Amino acid sequence: DVPTLEWTYIPVPGTVCMNGDTAGFGISINPDSPNLMIYLEGGGACFNDACDFSAFNIPFVPPPDGIFDRNDADNPVADWSMIYVPYCTGDIHGGDSEYELGGQLRQFRGYANITKYLEQWVPTFMGADTVLVTGISAGGFGAGLNVLQISDAFGPGPQMVLIDDSGPPLSNDVIPPCLQSIFREVWGLDSTVLAECGSDCPDPNDFATGFLAHAASDYPDIRVGMFSNTADSVIRGFMGFGWGNGMHDNCEGIPVSVPANVYEEGLLDLRDTYEDRAGTFLIGQTHFEYAFGTGHTALRGPSYTTTTIDDVSLREWVGGVIAGEVQHVGP
Repeated sequence: DVPTLEWTYIPVPGTVCMNGDTAGFGISINPDSPNLMIYLEGGGACFNDACDFSAFNIPFVPPPDGIFDRNDADNPVADWSMIYVPYCTGDIHGGDSEYELGGQLRQFRGYANITKYLEQWVPTFMGADTVLVTGISAGGFGAGLNVLQISDAFGPGPQMVLIDDSGPPLSNDVIPPCLQSIFREVWGLDSTVLAECGSDCPDPNDFATGFLAHAASDYPDIRVGMFSNTADSVIRGFMGFGWGNGMHDNCEGIPVSVPANVYEEGLLDLRDTYEDRAGTFLIGQTHFEYAFGTGHTALRGPSYTTTTIDDVSLREWVGGVIAGEVQHVGP
């Protein structure tokens, strides 16, 4: 039992952070709502010795703003029950492995932790009408990588919704094969998302493309929305580890951010491929009022309430995705 409409942190035995500590999640229950939001936090990724390992030792702090704001009358999830998954695994919530980095064995158990959390989430919210899986940055990637196992665990009862903020599943034209190979090896993705994907992921070094196609084919009832800046400087820098010396598929040289036009083309190709299946909210390079599309994330902080493109507010778009609308905002 936890207090209603208050945040409570629950450590979960059998789960583990990158440093070996027990992981857990925050929860704020509204017993009067039939709906649940599961939010995965963002915050970088660890896959080489240059990682700032201390960045993943952040204690749980109740999230007060953005999509968590219960006092915002225009927030479509203001009165929902909420789960907040802190980010302590460094693996975009997708891993299940032990790997030596920085002279120490690191635990990359983000995906396995979600599996364990579901043993508590599902019985607690068995009668949910709607389950929204969302997150920002690494948590946006993680929401996409985990929504299928979450859907399987809850079964056919609730309407599943995925909103990915700034963790786009781009092809290996943008996320080069050498970098995807590193992710697979360090985080153990072959035993998590690639195992889930099976034969629908014939090229393991283009797993984002395959996994997305698998999800669209085998889980057609999941409602999907994707937010991104088309020149997101953070994610372009992250994927730049596969663009050594400015060359695609070079993981040995000095990392150089993905060219903005390549990143934007990847997003637009993704939008066009799933035009009838998934809504998008894109901030383009012509939107000077939003740093020419170089910004990063929007669901946390004031950007959730202030972002409007083509007379459509971000909160309106989020509400539309939840309701089943497929709306494309931006360039």
